[in-house]
Amino acid sequence: MTFRLIEIKPCDNTFFRDGNQFNKEISKIIRSKNTAYPSVFFGAIFTAILSENDDFRKIFFENNMYDHEKILEIGQVYLFNRKNRECYIKAPMDLFMDERNNITLGNFKKNNKYNSLKYKYILESPVNTKFNRLENMYININDIYDGYFKKQEFALELVDENQIFIKNYKVGIGINKENKTTEEGAFYQVEYTEFNNNEWSYIVEYNINYDYLNNNYKDVEIKKLDSGYLKLGGENKACQYKHLKNTYIEKFRNQEQLSGNLYKIIFTSETYFNENINDYLEKNNIIILGMSNGKPLYIGGYDMKGKKGNPRVMYKGFSAGTVILVEIKKDYNIQDIKEIIKCGNTKGFNNCIVLREEF
Repeated sequence: MTFRLIEIKPCDNTFFRDGNQFNKEISKIIRSKNTAYPSVFFGAIFTAILSENDDFRKIFFENNMYDHEKILEIGQVYLFNRKNRECYIKAPMDLFMDERNNITLGNFKKNNKYNSLKYKYILESPVNTKFNRLENMYININDIYDGYFKKQEFALELVDENQIFIKNYKVGIGINKENKTTEEGAFYQVEYTEFNNNEWSYIVEYNINYDYLNNNYKDVEIKKLDSGYLKLGGENKACQYKHLKNTYIEKFRNQEQLSGNLYKIIFTSETYFNENINDYLEKNNIIILGMSNGKPLYIGGYDMKGKKGNPRVMYKGFSAGTVILVEIKKDYNIQDIKEIIKCGNTKGFNNCIVLREEF
């Protein structure tokens, strides 16, 4: 499959909710994610396709099939620096940095100390306690297969989220639905996210399934997205989009590393499974030996069908940058492993890279 690239540049600040429910009795701030869940980009791009193709839009809604997940697939979402043309993803969570910005790679060691932990290996932090694990930084994709894979930490380019995003706040007031008056203590803040300068934007991989369209929407032509505007995230903020090519992404997608049976799988997007991750992977002959991850995510969303949309099942997921050390019990190639992690998801979740690991 060949993904097409689209650059998306918000015209204003954005509002990307996570899956956590807002409770005004507990919190006074509604948080906004730096980058929307990939399903948000899926919805924005598919809506743009409908907007740009009148005949297709008419038939799509008349058929009432809501087969959008068979028509469109989202791949990786990147942060893109327009000035240097470089692309970034969340940094792997087995990297550590000290106060002088020295970077070191943590090591998975056999767990001989903690009987309560379920994995055979644990990630050991550097002996120097001034090193902290990275969770809010981004890595240049050019450095994944060179500096990171080869354990040449000095060659890594990392960017802190605060160098890319800034937060703005607006005050909201809770209104009583019955008498339309202000509720007592119902003041809250809404957090908005924007890039800190015009150098930054998003790049999204997407693919239109023309084979499916030819079989189910005969004689309907769908134009690819070249340039225009779309709406993204909460409050439908306007964004400018345009098609582009990027040689760094082409190189990143075509890297292959395969030999042995021990690997690191690094989630490069938010990831969730319909069942326990250990059970799911073990059924597919992949055994988790160790993991380095952050706080769990709660991933939900809405279906297109219906006036207001039907809420989806809420899943407990893993953030981008999560690293799992695995043993492969079957003769898989890299693409086989990626497809197992992908679980058939077309909305941009469950992307990963797979690297050979040596001790």
